[in-house]
Amino acid sequence: MSRNQDWSKSRGRELRLDAELRAIQGGPSVPQSPPFHSHDATMQSMFNRGWMSVSQCDINIYTGKAPDIHSSDPHENIRNLRCFLQSQRSH
Repeated sequence: MSRNQDWSKSRGRELRLDAELRAIQGGPSVPQSPPFHSHDATMQSMFNRGWMSVSQCDINIYTGKAPDIHSSDPHENIRNLRCFLQSQRSH
């Protein structure tokens, strides 16, 4: 990927996370499909990929609603840790 494509993908993630945060704070709801970003089809495609790559775990971490990693259930601890590590890898 070129740097421009990387930028479009990361910009899609950033704008999706910002939209999710605004929606939680009482703003407009998050659109079902990614918004328009570029007339260039490749850049729009990369933006869409970034937008759609945001998971619920990413949203929870970004908005400060991430669950406590320490739980009495060891399976829950593993799930939370895996979710946290996956979100760190994608940044």
